[in-house]
Amino acid sequence: MRSSLRNVGEVSVHNKMQPTGLRPAAPGPSSSDTSTLHHEPPPPSVRGLVPLLRLAGLRRLVGIRVVNSLGEGGFQGALVGAVLFNPQKQASPAAIAAGFAIILLPYSLIGPFLGSLLDRWSRRQVLVWSNLLRSIFVLAVAAEIAAGAPLWLEFSTALLVMGAGRFIGSGLSAAMPHTVAADSLVGANSLATTAGAISGAAGGAATVGLGTIFGDQAISTALVTAGVIPFFLAASYLALGYTKFALGPSETDEPAQTTKAIIGGLTAGFTHMRQRPTIAVAISMVMLVRFCYGLGTMLVLLLFRNYFEATGFWRAGQAGIVQALGFAAAGLFVGAVVTAPAVRWMTRTRWVVSVLGGGAIMSVVLSTHMTSPLTMITAFVLGFSYQSTKICADAIVQRDADDAHIGRVYALYDTTNNILFVAAFVLGAILLPPMATAPPWSSWSRSSTCWQRSDIRS
Repeated sequence: MRSSLRNVGEVSVHNKMQPTGLRPAAPGPSSSDTSTLHHEPPPPSVRGLVPLLRLAGLRRLVGIRVVNSLGEGGFQGALVGAVLFNPQKQASPAAIAAGFAIILLPYSLIGPFLGSLLDRWSRRQVLVWSNLLRSIFVLAVAAEIAAGAPLWLEFSTALLVMGAGRFIGSGLSAAMPHTVAADSLVGANSLATTAGAISGAAGGAATVGLGTIFGDQAISTALVTAGVIPFFLAASYLALGYTKFALGPSETDEPAQTTKAIIGGLTAGFTHMRQRPTIAVAISMVMLVRFCYGLGTMLVLLLFRNYFEATGFWRAGQAGIVQALGFAAAGLFVGAVVTAPAVRWMTRTRWVVSVLGGGAIMSVVLSTHMTSPLTMITAFVLGFSYQSTKICADAIVQRDADDAHIGRVYALYDTTNNILFVAAFVLGAILLPPMATAPPWSSWSRSSTCWQRSDIRS
């Protein structure tokens, strides 16, 4: 009885199915007790939103993603207000690109190595402690904003917040196969990714909106920034609802020494991807789409700061960015709702090729005239295309990666996405004039061609 209370079942490397693993009354195993894991019935294969939400483990994981995303989106929105719309810190496109590079690239360099820790440490413990640390880092950023610290210092501390967020995101994705059966991953990813993306957009819109209400004074921005801390604390609390190894890893091929495991993480992740071409192609696909998404983000920020003027319903400045976030969130939601049934109807490859091909055409057509309404529609198209593609790619990675390697694979996945996102900002700083009236969208068609050639069938 004691053993059954303390442990969760092992997962088959091939079927990727795990029990929900919510914590019973007895405490979970210690971090060194991985050898005592035993088999338990896998979760059922389900389809549809309501049946998925009946899975307690998945429901809790989605809840963690939602509050995490609310906090992360809110933090990013506060940072945008502190940098883009602060009269004392009117950043140029080059400065914006440099800021995102400072925030994202350091973790991108070490992320693949740290990914080995997700295949070594309890992923539940990663979610608990990383969120607690992130709360401390956010408090430090808020203090720097209030004190009028230099921009480089604010960005440097913000990279700790963002780095912890990326680590948490990789852990959440690696944990997904432990809460739902393998053939239900597309639907589960639709639910989790959509809830997270919409929550992130809502958090960002809320803090940007609060910035317009309370003004751009340093103390107001600092208070808005600190206001996201309760979301990270809530995510940490929710993660405590799992037993220590309920989210994996249920098996490991890691070296006994942690340092050796970290150093070998990058090589092991690449090797595993090379052995499974479907994973490599799926990640490459999302990289290209992420690049386009980065260009779109840079363009929208500059347009609403420098170019658009308020006309009727359409706003400019921070209020306009809030509207654009709303349209992007709507695109994310629609993409998530229709992707699972569309994949069942027309196969994964045909759906993604159709989405990206249509997105390429619509983006080019819509960007020929820079107006607020057309920019809003473009934001919707970007959100829809990115969401649809990422849901399909995530399902492939979770289906085909072994549980002993999935943490390292997702760390590489996240790292390459960050690098391409920053590269898009750098290219935007070079190509886009300060008034931002010449958007490049050509990468969409290349993304569609890449996926079609991969011939990944559902």
